[in-house]
This record gives sequence, structure tokens and C-alpha cells, in this order.
Amino acid sequence: MSKRKLPEGEQLEALVKEYPLASDGRVQQLSDTFEFANVGSFKRAMRHQGIGRAITIPDIPLQPEVQYIPYPQLKLKPFKVAKINRAEEDMGLVLGDWHIAKVTESYNTQVARARADYLLDSTMTILNLHRPIRKVWVFDLGDNVQGENPHQGSKIGETECGAYEQIHDYAIPIMSRFLLSLKQGVGEVEFIGIDGNHGIYERTAPQRTNWDNFFYAGLQSALVNQPSINVYPPKWFYQLVNIRGFRFFVIHGNQVYAQQGIPLFAMRRKMQEWYAYVGGFNYGYAAHFHTGAYDQVNSHADYTICPPLVTGDSWALEKVGRASEPKQLCFGVHDKYGRSFSYQLHTDNAFLPKKFDEPEGVVTI
Repeated sequence: MSKRKLPEGEQLEALVKEYPLASDGRVQQLSDTFEFANVGSFKRAMRHQGIGRAITIPDIPLQPEVQYIPYPQLKLKPFKVAKINRAEEDMGLVLGDWHIAKVTESYNTQVARARADYLLDSTMTILNLHRPIRKVWVFDLGDNVQGENPHQGSKIGETECGAYEQIHDYAIPIMSRFLLSLKQGVGEVEFIGIDGNHGIYERTAPQRTNWDNFFYAGLQSALVNQPSINVYPPKWFYQLVNIRGFRFFVIHGNQVYAQQGIPLFAMRRKMQEWYAYVGGFNYGYAAHFHTGAYDQVNSHADYTICPPLVTGDSWALEKVGRASEPKQLCFGVHDKYGRSFSYQLHTDNAFLPKKFDEPEGVVTI
């Protein structure tokens, strides 16, 4: 059989266009049309011309189709809106660093009295919110009055009056009014006092010669006819209080020296040592540093540093590098759970947190 040849001219051009993508049946037809012995010889002739068959790939979508499988039907736990039936608790109130008669650009005796009233209103609100409350435990962590020591910022022009007037004309009336008003809404008030460093008369004086102790003694006398208010002055630099089986370790905090302006490092170590000394406790409270903080003592105990009532005191900025807003603390004590609710109580609208002037939602920086 004579060897067949591919067409030429326009016919070849048409074949070149059609052949690569032609079906197998069409290739067989072309082979027969040009009288090749078989399809194989036809394909070889095309390859000699540099014309091959295109590789056909099944159609695959560029993006695989995702089949949406909805979550199975969820059985929701009902949201219980029931009549509140709370277990009885006790409430703790932590007071610290009132520094009555200290004068700053934002603090004086009138401001102290107004903040005490604000605090009283806030405490009553929390008490009503968490009823029934058996009794209130007030931890007074010291520095109730500014004192007279010039080395502690009690120079002329920085205090309104002397220590006697600070105690009897201001501190005792303000605190008596506070406790008696609070007593109206609860069965008992237990007042636990602690010495502060601003009460120290001088370095050589005995430990109990402290203006805070004079204040506590005067407060006891002022409330002597109030059997439901008990005042416990300190016998040492700390007090250990048991509330519903849970131990509270309360101290002023001047025994701790801030490291690099941060009291937590030294305070944690001291609290660990005191924890071992007293045989353990659940919660510790301190003041002194005019700033709020919280930390763990160990896996079983924690401690809180209470913010001050006084503001504008340069000591906190110089020693700690910051000063807190005028807040005090309160918390609940539950028979089973120990410390339950916890609040920071504002005492002055001028120190409420500032809002940013921007719409609500996600903020992109």
C-alpha cells in the first residue's frame, strides 16, 4: 500500500486547527478521509508535522463546592428567672487611708465627710442588693487622721488642725455617723481597727502611742451605748479575724517597703511569711500604698491592697509612682464559698472613669 500524505494548503491549516481537540471518532474519520492505513499511521504523520493531540482534563470547578452541614439541633438549658432566695451571708467593708485633716488640691475635711457619705450610700446599695446579710465587718486599716509628724507630710499648710482636733472634731464624729447609719440596715457591725504609720507620734514612742489607737479608744467611748456595734482596737501590728470559718489577715502595710516603686514584690514575700507565722489564712488586706492591687500569696490565699480615700497626696506619686482614685472595698462571705461578691466602691463623682468620645463597637487603631 502506498504511503498517504497529509493535505496541503488551506486544507492542512483546517486540519491543524481541528486535530488537537477532535474526538477519537473524528480522528478515525480524518484518517479514513486521507486514506491512511490506520489511525496510528495518521497520528504519526501528524506528529512529524509537529502537531499533537491535546491532553483532555475532566472539567473541575476552580473552587470546590462546600456542602453546608448545619449544627445539630441544640437543646438549650432554660434560663431560670425565679424568685431570689439567697443564702445568708456576711459583708466585709475595707476602709483605708482616710488621712482626715490632710490638705491637698482635691482633699480636705469637708471632702472627707462628703466621701464618707457617698461611701455609706454605696454600701447600703450593695447591702440591699445581697440581702440577707447577718452582719457587717468593717476593717479599718489605719491612717485615719493625718497626724502631726512633719516628716510624713504634716507640715504647716498641709494639715487643717492638730491631732487632737483631727480625732475628736472630725474623725470620731464622721466614723460614728457612718457606723450608726450602717447599723440601721443590719443586725450587727464589727469594727476591726489597725494602726497606721501616720499615727506614730515619733520613732522612740511605744508602739501603742499611735493616733489611730487614740481614735479607736475615742470611738469606743462614743459608741459605748450601742450594743450592736463592737469596736476592736489592735493589740499588735495586725489582726486575724475569723468570719464564718474563713480567716482574714488585716494589716496597714507600712511594714513592707516597695521595691522599684512596686509594693507587690515585697508584699507577696511578707504575706507568705505572715501566712506561715499565723498558721495560715484565706484572705489578706492591706493599705498604706495609696493604690489598689491584688495578688496571690499561694494556692490557698490571696491579698488585696485597698485604695485610699485621700487624693492628691504627693507621697504615693513619689514612692509608688501612681495613686488610685478614692475607692474603698466591700465583699461578701458565704458559708460554703468563702469570699463571694466583691466591689470597688466609688466615693467621689469627680473621679469616675473618663469615657472616650467614639461610637460603641470595635475600635480600629
